[in-house]
Amino acid sequence: MRRLALLLLCLLLPAVASAQDLPALYAVTGVAADDVLNLRDAPRASGQKIGTLAPDATGVEVTAIRDGWGRVNAGPRAGWASMRYLAREAPDAEVLTRRLSCAGTEPFWSLDITQGARVRFEPADGPAQEAAAGTLRPAEGWRDAFVLPLEAGEGGLSAVILHRRQCSDGMSDRAFGLSVDLLTGAAPDPLLRTGCCSLR
Repeated sequence: MRRLALLLLCLLLPAVASAQDLPALYAVTGVAADDVLNLRDAPRASGQKIGTLAPDATGVEVTAIRDGWGRVNAGPRAGWASMRYLAREAPDAEVLTRRLSCAGTEPFWSLDITQGARVRFEPADGPAQEAAAGTLRPAEGWRDAFVLPLEAGEGGLSAVILHRRQCSDGMSDRAFGLSVDLLTGAAPDPLLRTGCCSLR
């Protein structure tokens, strides 16, 4: 029984480890200059073709990997591309240090994050707000959560919390690999907004 448990643990560890590495940016590789990389509606070669990636495409955000296929957003929906033709662009440590584009609904809002620089929050029900962004750091006790402190800015923006987990905006068929919590407003009535982010 113990051997079976150890075997199952060994089989599960690679899947758990790879989930921690996503989302990540990839570049198309090994595709002829006059060809394209097909996107399918399922992670298999027999899946229906729903789009393509150029043979020199870069900055392709992979949000999940299943059976050798990577899920990427193609326009208003998510599709699957063969990982044989995708090469990782940057180490995991750099993934969240680039620009992030986040959004939420009901009411709609957007958040653009430039690490070490500025955060711009645009609510549907008010003027745009900006704040200086600190350094992104892991949340204590969480392997897949990160905190981005904000210096006091307009409208009481105070902190951004990012989670490496699957996220849906509820409005499209796109799939995201990051969820976001944004705390706005001042005490005693702060407002917590939640949404999804993509790497830019």
